[in-house]
This record gives sequence, structure tokens and C-alpha cells, in this order.
Amino acid sequence: MPRRRRWWLLGIAVVLAAGAASGNYVLIAGQDERVDVVVLTRDVGWGQRIGDGDLGIAKAVPDQGLSAIPAADRAGVVGQVARSALPAGSVLAPRQLSAQPVPGPGERLVGLVVKPGHLPARGLLPGDLVQVSPVAGGTGADLGQPSVSVSGPFDARVVGTGPPDSTGAVTVDVVVGADAASAATGAAAGQVVVVQLGPGS
Repeated sequence: MPRRRRWWLLGIAVVLAAGAASGNYVLIAGQDERVDVVVLTRDVGWGQRIGDGDLGIAKAVPDQGLSAIPAADRAGVVGQVARSALPAGSVLAPRQLSAQPVPGPGERLVGLVVKPGHLPARGLLPGDLVQVSPVAGGTGADLGQPSVSVSGPFDARVVGTGPPDSTGAVTVDVVVGADAASAATGAAAGQVVVVQLGPGS
């Protein structure tokens, strides 16, 4: 007796072949849409000036939400300042860079000595927005030191932190606006509490 053909197996094979062909087409089409863009080849910290050795070229699919810098504009990126901490492999966008140095026009760079327990345990990272609140001293090692007038709190942007000293205190470099320069100068002469602020604060 003649064998019965299994038409349903043939139908499944046709569907699988069509699916594979469609997937390959989408993959190839996506690769054809890739363009050469500027990327970072190593980590760059907030406020750090970008050098030619920090840059590379890679292919990427254009993202509607991110305006990548085309490879032809690589020379214009050299000398720009990072507006946030950028890891290696990042596709650079114009909004991530600035031509202004740190500190910028009208800004002040101030170093604050912060004692253990007066800043978040996780530490502070370059680019973090913080509120600095000067506090009155007068106990322990502070006895005998001249009194420092205490001003109100002010906002600042962290540039970097130094290693802890023998007492565990760290020096935190912050950038403040001209309106907070006087308060920051006074705070640098005394004790402060540094509180990290969230986005939109």
C-alpha cells in the first residue's frame, strides 16, 4: 500500500524556513543601518577633559532618543569636558560634553574636609549633587581652635574625593556657584555634613 504523506510535517518545515529567512533579513537590514560613531575606549570621570587617546570609532544603530556623535566629528570632541562619569564603550552624545572647564565661569572649586559619619557610607562620586551643611565644632580635637561662623546649607557638585587621613576624614572637592562662594569658603574652615541629593532636588 502506498505511504500516506505527512502533509503537516511539510507545512511545519515551510513555516520554519520562512521564519528563518525573515529573521536573517531583519538582522542584515539592521546591520545595514549601522553608522560609524564616536565611542570612549576608556573610563572618563566627570569634569575630565577628553583626549584623542580616549576616543575610538564603532558601528551602532542610530537611536532616536540619543543623538550620537558621528565619526566625522571626532576631532571636535577632543578637548571637551565630560559632564558626567562616562564608562568605556559609551557612545558619545553632544549633551554629555561641554566646552567649559571645571570650574566653569562664575564657579568656585572648594575642598571640604569631611569627617567619618558626615557623608554617606557608600562614598561620593564625581558628578553627585550634594547639600553641604556647616556645623559648629568645639569638642575633642577641635578644642582650642578659633571659632568659625556657621552659615546656612548650600548645594554643590562633587568633583572628586581624596584618600582618608589618619582620622578617617576625607577631602571632598566640590564646585559651587558664585552665590554660594562665601558660604563654601566658611564651610571649608570648619566641619560640614554632606548629604547626597536625588535627581530633581
